Amino acid sequence: MEGSVLVGGVLVAGLGIFLVGASAWRLEYQRPLPESLLAVHRDRRRWTWIHVWMVAGVLVTSAGLAGLAQILAEPIASALAGMAAAVYVSGGVCWIASIAFRLTVVPWAAERAAADGDVSDGFIVYDRWAGALYCVHMLSAYAASAVLGLAVLQSDPLPTWLGWVGVGWGLAFAIGLVATRFAGPFNPPFWAHLYTAGVGAYLLLH
Repeated sequence: MEGSVLVGGVLVAGLGIFLVGASAWRLEYQRPLPESLLAVHRDRRRWTWIHVWMVAGVLVTSAGLAGLAQILAEPIASALAGMAAAVYVSGGVCWIASIAFRLTVVPWAAERAAADGDVSDGFIVYDRWAGALYCVHMLSAYAASAVLGLAVLQSDPLPTWLGWVGVGWGLAFAIGLVATRFAGPFNPPFWAHLYTAGVGAYLLLH
């Protein structure tokens, strides 16, 4: 496929860029809210570094999916890949909005928590809203992986096993995410880039 190296590189880069930020994550950020806010207050630059790279990762992966839809020769495969890109981008917009909250409101709340130990009820409500946006992103990413798997199944140059991996993995992880109430092993955000990066790696190597 013409352009496969470019698209494959972009899809792999989406995961790599995301991991640049995610590798700086600390478990302290996942503790109860008063403790996590104090950790954010201590790590203001680190907190910003993490999330800027995460935004970049989502944007790059989205671009790779859009590119993939353009290079697939089979009309059905191209249409399905375009649908996968649309689903992924829709969830990515929610994730970016959630990250914007993390980069603006969370540092403000962290400063207040450090100053007087106060965590307002209003912030707790908005924090839940931001968390809900993240859940939409993860569900969308898994759904997009399943649809992308269908696109791979319709594309002659791509192997059938790669398509079934996407369909099975996307559906299984979406079900697992809901079953664990968005708090279990299906929740970490790097999963949202894994199957797309796998497709990209195949394009690069073949």
